[in-house]
Amino acid sequence: MSQDIVVERLPDRPVVRLTLNRPEKRNTISWEMRQTIGDIAGDLGRDRSVRVIIVTGAGGCFSSGGDMRGFLEREPYEFAHLGENLATVEEIPQPVIAAVDGYCFGAGFELALMCDIRVCSDRAEFALPEITRGQIPGSGGSQRLSRLIGWSRAKEMILRGRRMGAEEALHCGLVCEVVPAPELEAASLRIADELCRYSPLALATLKSTLNHGMDTNLGAAMEIERKAYAMLRSTHDYVEGVRSFFEKREPRYEDR
Repeated sequence: MSQDIVVERLPDRPVVRLTLNRPEKRNTISWEMRQTIGDIAGDLGRDRSVRVIIVTGAGGCFSSGGDMRGFLEREPYEFAHLGENLATVEEIPQPVIAAVDGYCFGAGFELALMCDIRVCSDRAEFALPEITRGQIPGSGGSQRLSRLIGWSRAKEMILRGRRMGAEEALHCGLVCEVVPAPELEAASLRIADELCRYSPLALATLKSTLNHGMDTNLGAAMEIERKAYAMLRSTHDYVEGVRSFFEKREPRYEDR
């Protein structure tokens, strides 16, 4: 596997850290890395021993974007499905946390938007600057950002190619927490450990319900939620969660 992406199973935790590892290039995401990220995410999504995934970048930078030089080596038709491989991060059942330090631009920002939870350092900066180079976001950035922070703010930010700092990202709900850079790893692990205490089956069901409900009208979204709840009621983990509450003990989930 390319060393441009490091996959690390953390000791004593059912957590995997996926690190973009091109610090000398500010972790720009090459064409090949896109497919590798998709393949890794797909493999992790099928691994039931993995409960949470953390995505981060090496060298004090999440990612400064896509490898534009490499884009010029590709034919236009190859871009028709740009971003589908990265979107595997959004589709897998486990919660995915983006731990963002420094630059989070372009394709790197789009990758962070595909994650379920984002926490960042106080020196993080977010941007979709493609318009400044005759481009537009091509891996879902224009659509996901507007759904997360609102149409008006996202439209202004993307049309201007403007950078958003950490405090603004927190204010508009893009990230859930801002911490000093040295504390970023600990913050992401704290969130991961919290998620690991919950039923993997319930988390997967909830993630799917949230993602599918976001893209439809309220009535259809409510129907998705009701059906998901009814399915979950038939599982061991649902019954265990209720019983452990009344028995005043920690639940023992079995992912079934």
